[in-house]
Amino acid sequence: MGVSSGLRRNIPPAPLFFERGDGPYFFDVDGHKLLDYTLGWGPLILGNNHPAINAAVRDQLSRGYTFGAQHRGEIELAELLAGLLPGVERVMFSNTGTEAIQAAIRLARAFTGRSKIMKFEGHYHGWLNNVLVSYRVKPSDACQPLSNCGGQPHAEFSETMVLPWNDVSALETAFHNFPQEIACVITEPLLVNGGGCLPSSGYLDALVQLCRQHGAVSIFDEVITGFRIALGGAREYFGVEPDLSVYAKALAGGFTLSAVGGRAAAFSTLDDGRTIHAGTYNGSPINLAAAIATINELSRPGVYDQMHRCGISIREAIEREATTNGLPLVTVGLGSVFSVHFGLAEAPRTYRDVLAVDAPRYERFRLALLNEGIYLLPDARWYIGAMHGETELEFTLQAIHRAMRQVSN
Repeated sequence: MGVSSGLRRNIPPAPLFFERGDGPYFFDVDGHKLLDYTLGWGPLILGNNHPAINAAVRDQLSRGYTFGAQHRGEIELAELLAGLLPGVERVMFSNTGTEAIQAAIRLARAFTGRSKIMKFEGHYHGWLNNVLVSYRVKPSDACQPLSNCGGQPHAEFSETMVLPWNDVSALETAFHNFPQEIACVITEPLLVNGGGCLPSSGYLDALVQLCRQHGAVSIFDEVITGFRIALGGAREYFGVEPDLSVYAKALAGGFTLSAVGGRAAAFSTLDDGRTIHAGTYNGSPINLAAAIATINELSRPGVYDQMHRCGISIREAIEREATTNGLPLVTVGLGSVFSVHFGLAEAPRTYRDVLAVDAPRYERFRLALLNEGIYLLPDARWYIGAMHGETELEFTLQAIHRAMRQVSN
C-alpha cells in the first residue's frame, strides 16, 4: 500500500504523498502547499530544510557516514544533554523511541534484579509486545494488560502491569501487593498520546518517590515531551527528576535518534557486564550532528516562549470559536503540544475521560482545516514548532474561524 507505518494508513480523505517540506510547510505531489502542525508526528520542531541542521549534516557527510566505533560527536552530545537535563548524569544513544524504551526497561530490570514492569492505560511506549498493551481501551474494558493488535502472545506481556493514571493510591496498592517484584514504573509525564492529559498536582513527584521507597526504577517516557515542552523537557517543566528518561523525536529535529539519560547508578549494569546495550547504528555521526545543531538552535533566547505563545493563541482561538458556535469543546496540554476535544465540558485527567470525546466532529474539523490548507494529525493532537511565526499564526486563526462555522452545522 505504500504506507510504512500502520498509524498513517487510515487518514481520510486518503493518505497524502509529499514531495518536499520547507520550514512549516509541506508540499504534496499534487502541488498543494499545506501549513503543517503534525511536524512529522513530532520530530520536526525546527521544520524542514533548516539551514543549521543542513550545514551540520553536510559537514558530517563529508567526514564519514558511520564508523562502528567511538567519535567526537558522542562525547559532545552526551555532555550537552547532561548539562541541559536536570539530574541526568549519564546518557546512551539508540535510534528510535521504541528501542530506547526497551533499553531503559532492560537497565531497570538488570539494576533491580526484578522482572515486572508497570505502565498506565492510554500511554504509548512503542510498538513492541511487552509495552503495546492497554494503549487503546474501551469503556467496558477492565483495567488490566490487554493486547492492542494481532501477533501479541500473552507470554510476551505477562510481566507487564497496567494501572489507571493520575491515581497515587493505585500505585501504592500495586507496590503493596507485589513487594520486591516491580522493576520499573514507566509513564508519559504529559499524556500526549492519550489526549493531552496533564498530571495532577504532585502526581509525578509521588510516582518517583514511591519508586525510590520500594526499590523500583522510575522512567519518564519523554519521546515526545523531551526538548519540546522545555529545553530540559518534563524534568525542567515539572521540577521532577526520575531515575531514567527516554528522549527521541525533537531531539534530532527529524533525524533518527533516541537517548536514555539519568542517574549514573542506573547505568552501572553496563559497566560491570550484567547487561548490554547494542546496535550497529547507535550513535550515528550524522544523526548526532543533527541533534547537536537542533539543540543549539533550541537554546537560543526566546524560542520556547515563541512556541508556547503561538500554541496558546491557537488554543484560545479554537475555544473562542467553539463557544461562539455553541459547541462544547476543551483543549488540553501545554503550549507547544496540545489536544482538541469536542464534546467535553472539562479537561480530561485520564485516557478513560478522553473516550467520551466527539471524535466524528473533530474529524470534520480536521478535514475542514485541510481544505483551508492546514495539515493536522487524525488524533486531535497539534504540534507547534519554532518556525511557526506571526504569518502562520494569522493564517491559522482565520482558517479556524471558517472551519468551526462549518462543523457547527
